[in-house]
Amino acid sequence: MKRLQWFLVLFLLPMLAQAVEPLDANIIKELRKRVLSEEEVGGKRRLALYFALSNQMAQAGDKISSGYEKLVDKPSLQAWQQQVQTDFLNALGGFPERTDLKARVTGTMEMKDCRVEKILFESRPGFYVTALLYLPQVSRFKPPYPGVLIPCGHSQNGKAARAYQNGAVLAAANGIAAMIFDPIDQGERLQGSIGTATIGHSHVMVNAVLLGWNTATIMIWDGMRALDYLAGRPDVDATRLGCMGNSGGGTLTAFHSALDDRIVASSPSCYIASYQILCERRGPPEGPNIGFGPPEGEQSIYGQFAFGLEHSGLLMLRATKPTCVCAAQKDINPINITRQTVAEVAKVYARCNAAERILLAEYEGRHAWAAPLREAAVRWMVRWLRPGADFVMCPDDYLSDKDALVTPEGQVLKLPGARSAYDLMREEAARLAQARATGPKAGDLKEKVRRAANIRRLAEIPMNEAKEHSRQAYSQYEVRSVVLQIQDSTPLPATLFLPPQASGAPVLLVDGATRTNLWKQVKTLVASGRPVMAMDVSGTGETIGRGRGTWTSGVVWDEGPAVMAYVLGRSLVGIRAEDILAGARWLAGICGAERVDMEASSWAVTPALHAAASEPQLFRNLKILNAPEAWEDVIANGHRHLMSDVVHGALRLYSISDLKQRLDGVKISEDGF
Repeated sequence: MKRLQWFLVLFLLPMLAQAVEPLDANIIKELRKRVLSEEEVGGKRRLALYFALSNQMAQAGDKISSGYEKLVDKPSLQAWQQQVQTDFLNALGGFPERTDLKARVTGTMEMKDCRVEKILFESRPGFYVTALLYLPQVSRFKPPYPGVLIPCGHSQNGKAARAYQNGAVLAAANGIAAMIFDPIDQGERLQGSIGTATIGHSHVMVNAVLLGWNTATIMIWDGMRALDYLAGRPDVDATRLGCMGNSGGGTLTAFHSALDDRIVASSPSCYIASYQILCERRGPPEGPNIGFGPPEGEQSIYGQFAFGLEHSGLLMLRATKPTCVCAAQKDINPINITRQTVAEVAKVYARCNAAERILLAEYEGRHAWAAPLREAAVRWMVRWLRPGADFVMCPDDYLSDKDALVTPEGQVLKLPGARSAYDLMREEAARLAQARATGPKAGDLKEKVRRAANIRRLAEIPMNEAKEHSRQAYSQYEVRSVVLQIQDSTPLPATLFLPPQASGAPVLLVDGATRTNLWKQVKTLVASGRPVMAMDVSGTGETIGRGRGTWTSGVVWDEGPAVMAYVLGRSLVGIRAEDILAGARWLAGICGAERVDMEASSWAVTPALHAAASEPQLFRNLKILNAPEAWEDVIANGHRHLMSDVVHGALRLYSISDLKQRLDGVKISEDGF
């Protein structure tokens, strides 16, 4: 009986296939047809978008390096520093006014070579920071002491990590007060997000970007206020301050030292190399893949490649102050690149007669604040903060995680009145919403969208001549597979369906995953006689990357390229909006129409809204399906959104609701044209 059943199935399959309407089968077949070659999609791992952005980063990196040749003396260096520091601060969104730290000591611990005070302060009202202050022994050193700030790397237990404590103890044993503080989402400062450390930092970033902030905005301000506390103590000399840290703490050390003039001596460890090279090392299809794409949230600054801030630039911003770069030879950061970067900066130090103020200290091991690097950093602090003093070694020592706790329950958010980073962002979003409501509305949305998303005017978007891949005639329509490409960008595969007796405006279809998903819409539109084109925008469909080169904590592949676009001063929303504009312009031209209708679904909705807002004269109607959560709701709810769907500082100018309600002459619907 079973054999008979299988026979019937095999016999009926061809008949069932014939029963499927040919229109459906042919549309699906045409939409699935590969249009781009393996070379055009970026190899087997389909990294066309990644490579396009890498090329732009390389060009920007070359421009940054060539600019250093113009820094020939202190006046030229100072002019460069003033401009780049201003751009850096603007990219961070600026800092709030200083408020009362309300600092208090919650406990003390005696150690062999120092005394530890547990410090709790508010970097902003209700935004608590936990820290440990390691003080030299009064019997050996007379206050006021030099002070050094130690930002943590990405340790789960934050300031309690042994290596950071060991560095602080070594500093105190050499007569320097050392303060370690917990960054957000580490140690006692979990923010209630989906994860800790790098995952939490990247989660915060996606929300913060919409406000024109960055995770670094919050973290740097915490460090500046920690330095305020340190400098304000009577037993610390505010004219002799330093900063040293490893990995993520090396990042913050470089940031603090570039922006805070109070830092005399600096020693970033296991960080300085090249942002550009790190992206290249972590994404290409051949060779070792040693990381996870662009660095986590706080290490990526909006537009930094546009205004000249590579790793070398962070060092250059503090030239010619004393800086010791510490590096591990087997680090994820290539040691040869670290050497090149330090050598590049050292040339400028030398031109300014300060060659002795920059140093590279190497250790043969792997990524860690190992004892040789801690020793090199503290030696550097002694040299410049206690000139003439002898350096002494001491045994490694540290508090247990429990003894290192500053708060009663081990988490700041359990304190009365405590606010999280998400609370800060909700408050800022509410302030911006009020400002938008009372600010000018009429006639300026188009320019606001163009400026925020960095979208060129339609006439300025350069597109290569469309390349036809194939053409197929059916009884009810003709199908053309074409490749559209904006110059120096990703090739865009598209499938055009032309009924023999076309009626109505042509329709452009875009989906957040792949144009293959659009077959039902194509079927309905073609049956009604409408010319229709389904197109993959950059990083979707045939150009979806298939590699491990994703951003730290990235949910989907395109978040890595989104961060690369971000540091170039762009966004995937803006890039994809230009893709849509180029596609709509070509479709209108091929059909002899002035305007087109558009349907966008899922993660293509935000780019489609931006395209329609920036060039409303090109579109008649916009249908939206399965739209992602609106930006204003993302902030309100603290949800994890996609980095590829946000625009830096957009909520300062407009919201998603504004785009839906104020498009000039474009009708928006969710139920058809």
